[in-house]
Amino acid sequence: DSFRSLAQSVNPPVAIALIAKLALAAAETKPLSAVREQLKDSLLDSIVSQRELCPPPMRKTADELVLFRPLALFPLLTLALSTMPPLNTPSLASAAGPRSPDSLAAFAHGFRLLPTHLACLALAPRLLVVHERSLGDGWAPVEGAEAPPLADAALAAEEAPDEGAAAATLAPSAATREQLLPRGSEVSPSSVLLLDTLQELSLWVGAQASPAFLEQLFGTPRPADGADLLPEGANSAVDRMHSLLATLRSQRPSHAPLTVLVHGSPSEERFFSRLFANAYEPFLLQLLSDQRSRL
Repeated sequence: DSFRSLAQSVNPPVAIALIAKLALAAAETKPLSAVREQLKDSLLDSIVSQRELCPPPMRKTADELVLFRPLALFPLLTLALSTMPPLNTPSLASAAGPRSPDSLAAFAHGFRLLPTHLACLALAPRLLVVHERSLGDGWAPVEGAEAPPLADAALAAEEAPDEGAAAATLAPSAATREQLLPRGSEVSPSSVLLLDTLQELSLWVGAQASPAFLEQLFGTPRPADGADLLPEGANSAVDRMHSLLATLRSQRPSHAPLTVLVHGSPSEERFFSRLFANAYEPFLLQLLSDQRSRL
């Protein structure tokens, strides 16, 4: 009964945010591969220990993962943590150099300073659909915008308004559509997408996006990596982008820089490496395989 009460009292977003801060601290003295392996081992220990909450016949069924309902998000959140830039090998090894060692260290330091509820939200980046050519030559229609699946739980963990009252309202902009738990394989080359990881904003430009729309944003139909937006006041489309960026930046404790990444460039790995939904099923299958040796 005491174990059941303990499991019921756990707030997964708060717990994983604290685990993330400990993992980033460990990464200062240990190889990244060892830190990621420890995260997976700790998750597996948790999954196996939860079998004690099951009826006796279910405690040794090795062909399924049994998760206590309050802890059901732990595998997803652990995978999200493993794909964070400081712990994610592709982000470090990109030939295009999208992140320098100094920028990674600054990212890790900034994450460790975040209030717990914001640290959790940073683990599950938001993907905002700015433009989809199949829907028109302008901004994507607003319908379909939804709140991030972890937002309610994370914001419920906020203990004091002075930890970031402005940051507490993280619902999507009323003028922006959001794609939930996006897969890299589902990203359309005819779209323009804004990835919000809380600490930085990445604007990915698809190769088949409307040239007219890109002209309104950048002053050219063929922007390159690192391109600057046209200044505010140039046209209504770019004004809307500046307004969205200002709104997002007002909802966090530090300035989030904007990086433009173009479809097909080596640097776009910086964008796709944070879309971790593609890896979720293989991650669960690996956990299932590893669990068999524990039961």
